[in-house]
Amino acid sequence: MKKNYNVINNDDEDDIYKYNEGIRYREYKKTIKNIQINFEQVLSDCKDNFNYNENDLYKKKENELSEIIFDKKKKVEQLENLHKEGIQNLQIMQNYFSHNKTYALEISRYLSIFDKFKIQLQSVRATLDKICMYNNILYKKNRNSLAPHFNKEDGSNISNHINKINHVFKERSALEYSLSELDNILSIGTQTNIKLKLQNSYIVNQIKKINVINTHIPQIKKILKKIKNYNLKKTIILAIVIALCIFVFFMFR
Repeated sequence: MKKNYNVINNDDEDDIYKYNEGIRYREYKKTIKNIQINFEQVLSDCKDNFNYNENDLYKKKENELSEIIFDKKKKVEQLENLHKEGIQNLQIMQNYFSHNKTYALEISRYLSIFDKFKIQLQSVRATLDKICMYNNILYKKNRNSLAPHFNKEDGSNISNHINKINHVFKERSALEYSLSELDNILSIGTQTNIKLKLQNSYIVNQIKKINVINTHIPQIKKILKKIKNYNLKKTIILAIVIALCIFVFFMFR
């Protein structure tokens, strides 16, 4: 069994069908669960140190912020790679296993989870951008404080600049929230569409079965008319034969 569950290329397609579908699905599902657990763990670690309010940021020294930024950039990169890997695996699962109703519903649920991960990843990126911006301002402030021409007006300009940045980040947060709501609506729409397709497929199959039965109704009526002329023994034998035929018919449908 292949252990690399990233993107399946054309060379892999022949090999993948050598394995039982149920086993292959469970392997992909196990991979997705591991990615989910890893993402949640890294996200938790990332948020623990991201919970700085603006006063905390102002109190940090330039070298402290630089260390935070370096560490968090690695965390964000990890999250991006995990999210990308998860989406790629889910797309593969959609391509190969969506014909199964149970699998399709599970895949839809995991897609919804990774849509939420995408929103959380965007939020973490925005926080990191804000810290980077503060670090740049702090660097400029420290550099200007060493210059002979630095005065109160320069400090006032930096303060105004910080206020403008805060305003921009607030607007950005509002926009990201709107986008996240839109993503949720689209995700719900996609899941609903999948469920409707599955229900439609089930209804079509049931209608086909009913139509098959309807085509045999005239023959059944003829048989029932003949049964009236049979004695008890022949009637019992005929009833058993008909019951077996119906049973076999539905078993192989």
